[in-house]
Amino acid sequence: MRVAAAQYCASNDILQNQDTIARLISQASSQSVSLICFPECANLIAKNKKELQEKAEPADNSDTLKRIKTLAQKYNIIISLGSLLLRQSDSKKILNRSFLVDINGECIATYDKIHMFDASVGDGKIYRESEDFQAGEKIITRKTSIAHIGLSICYDVRFPQMYRKMAQAGAEIMVTPAAFTAKTGKAHWHVLQRARAIETGSFIIAAAQSGTHADGRQTYGHALIVNPWGEIIAEAPTPEAELVLADIDLNEVDIARNAISAWKTE
Repeated sequence: MRVAAAQYCASNDILQNQDTIARLISQASSQSVSLICFPECANLIAKNKKELQEKAEPADNSDTLKRIKTLAQKYNIIISLGSLLLRQSDSKKILNRSFLVDINGECIATYDKIHMFDASVGDGKIYRESEDFQAGEKIITRKTSIAHIGLSICYDVRFPQMYRKMAQAGAEIMVTPAAFTAKTGKAHWHVLQRARAIETGSFIIAAAQSGTHADGRQTYGHALIVNPWGEIIAEAPTPEAELVLADIDLNEVDIARNAISAWKTE
């Protein structure tokens, strides 16, 4: 089975980002990809809080999600839409919500980011996601026609107990879409992705934002695919690379988990 992790630099233009997503889905389909995964903030990285409130799509009427559903059906491909930034009608807080769309164009799972990135990492910016975003509460996994998939978003990757629970629920592939800062990415990105794979005996697909965005933040890129033994089997070779591909065998999950069963215990 062939899977793909997308890497690009989302702008503050939603239509432009939609076009990038559509192009990458078409490209993945032409290379026989069964599952393509997109990064966090796939539809929008705004230049400031005011623009975020103005441009975030309605949670109950996202044009990006509508387009993704059509593309999934057109290309017969499962799509992990890392996250969309969505506006709620009854709250000023934004949703950072992941979607899993099947080959029929149906949304079969949604996940709201649980762990908020409140940090000062030394890159000149202060991050306080809890001020602007509504945290989720539920860990989500879903069986698909190709694999059992666990959903997470970016900062979640620092909380190993979440991935342990997904493994215990049966997840074989875990997606870790991100907009990791360049500063923390350089220090922690690879080791965190590998650690989550090793601890759970799972494939990790880490789609990534890469570049300098409208708000001035710099994201790390290095989209990865990691096997259940913790080996990086595919990685974006440059900041500009947009699609990372790997052929995976889910039998490797059973092999890794039978070899080391630490994921079974609390």
